[in-house]
Amino acid sequence: MVSLEKTCVLCFILLYSYFVAIYWSYLLVILAIYIASILTRRNFRQKVDIGRKGIVVTGCDSGFGHCLAKRLYEWGYTVYAGVLNKQSPGAKVLISRQSDRFHVVKLDVTKDEDVQQVLEYVSGTGQGLWAVVNNAGINLPGDVELATVDQYQRCADVNLYGMIRVIKAFLPLIRKSKGRVVNVSSVKGRYSWPCNSVYIVTKHGIETLSDSLRLEMKKFGVNVSVIEPGAYDEATAISSPEQMIRIRRELDHMWDQATEEVRQTYGRSYVDAIYKALKVDFSREMSADPVINAIEDSLVNVTPQPRYVVGGTFYVVDKLAVLARVYNFLPESISDWIVERLNGC
Repeated sequence: MVSLEKTCVLCFILLYSYFVAIYWSYLLVILAIYIASILTRRNFRQKVDIGRKGIVVTGCDSGFGHCLAKRLYEWGYTVYAGVLNKQSPGAKVLISRQSDRFHVVKLDVTKDEDVQQVLEYVSGTGQGLWAVVNNAGINLPGDVELATVDQYQRCADVNLYGMIRVIKAFLPLIRKSKGRVVNVSSVKGRYSWPCNSVYIVTKHGIETLSDSLRLEMKKFGVNVSVIEPGAYDEATAISSPEQMIRIRRELDHMWDQATEEVRQTYGRSYVDAIYKALKVDFSREMSADPVINAIEDSLVNVTPQPRYVVGGTFYVVDKLAVLARVYNFLPESISDWIVERLNGC
């Protein structure tokens, strides 16, 4: 006769097996739906005809913004390319292409007057506005204990509050056209990373801002998408010689403002190592096309994705992009271990 204890164990095993089977069944169904949606999107992609309505792109002096502005113009769209400085090399390249469909405008996203002037300029053309691509951004590395409060504020003023400033200014025009808002974030907006919180705080802010805006704009027929590039340092200006000079200056400022105790704890060599780790080998050319294609899809696809994770790197797999997809499903003990291995902590 089977004992009560053995009966209970057997029942537990059967129930456990049942729920595991149900779990994996649901998981397979969700995976099948996900794959089907991707295939459907790729095979039945339809574009919106936006006519002469324009697209405002911020941060076009260099990097993704510069490539995107030129590409959108080549594809036949009307472009308002916002640059920080019209005398910059990148801005001069764009100015040489100016036409009735390509406008280069001074746009410092941290200044209300610049945003207002561009808004008036776009409104004055009478062509309407289809979309804003918020691309302007800066990077600033450093540990929480080393970075100063004013550095957090300055980085956020460009990456996050500058984006908010632009969105709020142009939303009435975009609502009128039932257009698009596209925010360029980063895979690091999906997870945490040591020695980079000044930058990552702003990218996490972009993610949550975009989610809130997407839900708010549904009733107006406006789509909001987030672009999350992976390892594309060689395809952007984020580690260009000009930016490295700025970062060197910011790291020196961190060191100068640190207390004696903090200096003794970290040491100057630690700060110097942060700088060296950021250097990029620009002799290796990397195409920004995957990111530009994702942005174009978010602008004119009838059913754009809320998020585009775009893997980069010279390796077969962009580990940072893969981590972005799975990070929220992992326990902290595992995700911390992965980040520490990838970061070399």
